[in-house]
Amino acid sequence: MKGYAGGRLLDAATLPFGVALTPVQCLHYALTRPAVASIMVGFSTPEHVAEAVAYETASAEERDYASVLAGAPRHAYLGQCTYCGHCAPCPKGIDIPTVNKFYDLAALHDQVPDSVLDQYRALDAHAGDCIDCRACEGRCPFGVKVADKMAATAELFGL
Repeated sequence: MKGYAGGRLLDAATLPFGVALTPVQCLHYALTRPAVASIMVGFSTPEHVAEAVAYETASAEERDYASVLAGAPRHAYLGQCTYCGHCAPCPKGIDIPTVNKFYDLAALHDQVPDSVLDQYRALDAHAGDCIDCRACEGRCPFGVKVADKMAATAELFGL
């Protein structure tokens, strides 16, 4: 399980809750999910490592994520891709959840990180291959405007 959802859980602007979770809250949520055996988190500074390691000595209050989630609207992810894959299949072979994930990861930065760009380029089909049929949108349980997201992704990555 990706403990920080590519960094989205740490930024109030990208969360439907209107407040960011702390690294400790993210890790506690992930570790308390059924069948989760491990968590993957990314680090770019020594401070990020310290924030994650703090989980080991965090109090119950510091680990509490429920108070944040309790304030979430009923359809907190309406309009946001959760990478569930219900949109598939795409007639052009686009892996829509993966394309959306790369877009979301890239959008967290001022410039598209080379690592994300390289992984995006390695895909068999890209957002620019979208034919705007919108069949995927009818299958999306979260009401994501997939074709619009594909257009934005094609512009961001140039493919």
